[in-house]
Amino acid sequence: MNPRQSPGCSPFLRRSQLAIILVSLLVTAQPAAGQQAGKSPRRISVTVDRGPDTGQCFGSLFEVTSRDGSVVIGAGFQNLYNTRYRADRHSLQFYVRPTRGERSHVTEKLPRPNELCGTYLYGRDDVVRSTYGGVKAWNARTAKWESESGTGGTNETMRIGDKLLSFGSSEVTYNGRTVLNPPQKGSYQLFFYADGHLCFYHVNRGDDGYRPYSRDSEGFSKLYACPWTVDQPMVDLTKASVLTLPVVGETTFAWGQLGDQIVTGSNIGGFYVFENGIWQMLLAPELGVSYQLYSTMIFHDRLLMGQYPTGRVFQYDGSQISDMPGWPPVLEGVSTSAREAQTTAIYGGDVFVGVWPWGELWRFNPDSRKWAFTQRMFDHPELSNTVTHPYDVENQGGDVGNQWGQRVTSLVPGGASLFVSTSAKWPAEWTPDKFPFLAPDKWKSYGSVYRMTMPGHLSAPTKWTAGPTTFEFLIDHNKISVSQDGKRIAATDLTGALSAQLKNATELAVIKWGQGIYGEFRGDTIAGLVVRQE
Repeated sequence: MNPRQSPGCSPFLRRSQLAIILVSLLVTAQPAAGQQAGKSPRRISVTVDRGPDTGQCFGSLFEVTSRDGSVVIGAGFQNLYNTRYRADRHSLQFYVRPTRGERSHVTEKLPRPNELCGTYLYGRDDVVRSTYGGVKAWNARTAKWESESGTGGTNETMRIGDKLLSFGSSEVTYNGRTVLNPPQKGSYQLFFYADGHLCFYHVNRGDDGYRPYSRDSEGFSKLYACPWTVDQPMVDLTKASVLTLPVVGETTFAWGQLGDQIVTGSNIGGFYVFENGIWQMLLAPELGVSYQLYSTMIFHDRLLMGQYPTGRVFQYDGSQISDMPGWPPVLEGVSTSAREAQTTAIYGGDVFVGVWPWGELWRFNPDSRKWAFTQRMFDHPELSNTVTHPYDVENQGGDVGNQWGQRVTSLVPGGASLFVSTSAKWPAEWTPDKFPFLAPDKWKSYGSVYRMTMPGHLSAPTKWTAGPTTFEFLIDHNKISVSQDGKRIAATDLTGALSAQLKNATELAVIKWGQGIYGEFRGDTIAGLVVRQE
């Protein structure tokens, strides 16, 4: 595998030379940011042509620091895959972030979406949905979960252009028509569509457990990358790039994208990269050795990946994986063993990480380079470093010894808030005779959904356009809003210390167009300008 090229010669920049020319023309036609003392930039306008939607990550629109260094302002499309599910690629995020890293938040517990001990959330078109126990959509107006039919249960859907690509049980549909049928043997698992390729695992495991691969007739796991776009009636498997994996039964918890690469980490510790039409193995799986990746998220020019059993975020730079000591720290008073960074998200321009088995939520500020413990999403049992998981002693003899470990299953930005869900190891039913130590209501902490709100964040659903579209970001010291082609699509108030900081930040440094925390912009063209209000 070739190392990832430097920004000065990357394929992305060659594809985006037109974008850079357009940006330069527009920026030089405007006064330089901060040129007029005391005049604060109030509106940032960005016109983009995202190109055909082939599952790419659209990346950053802009990022800029105030001249006094107190705040960073940015916008873009998050590229994220948590164990379940992939983030909404069409949701536009806008943030104002204090560089000192000190932030306040309010957490509100929402009604339970089900009576199971767990749920997973996903967002699409500014609607947050809960899976398990039936798909239910959160109605912010009525403050209730509303059942939805025909949405595929726990199966995943994603928007391609203005239509839905749906991943079912071994099959795929687009806009209601089948584009991939189930295999004759085994099953297709964990679909991922990116950069014009439909990727998945084809697993024929049988009943003999995980074992080294010998021949197809005795079981296999294979990785597929099939070229496909929405104008093709069916996926042509004869054109797929296929890699037979070393362990029968390998599947995945997380897919990811970085530049022109598609990556996946297997549940047996393999790490595989698809680039230039071929699969390559970067890490070989090892039977009997725990090494799993549960989350991937683009962060500037690299991929952050939540790992087990360290509970830390690892990074991938396009050529190698490296551990990130202290990302995040271990909560004082708990065991350092068997930890899992299951969930990641960018919210308010900061990085959030949810960690098993003590339900920890951590926040990282990219400017101060400091981690802050946000909160524990459970209030029981008391912290202990004499056991690995909560209720290990009480649950001795249970079918699953660590069933009552505490997961942060989902981190889904929506509007001005971050939706956080919890679970036991598995979203099972609670039975009082079998698990009396969770009576009468402790079990309800598993499967809870919280809405956390921190000033300085706004997510907005965007309309798909074939060709250019213009996003406008209005900034005032007490309000931010986003518009698309002249229509406001989201707004929120700014309060507290952040409002005062933004009021005092009267000038901006030079804006970085098409660059930022969400990675490089990967559409066809981008052009931006700053407009001041007198």
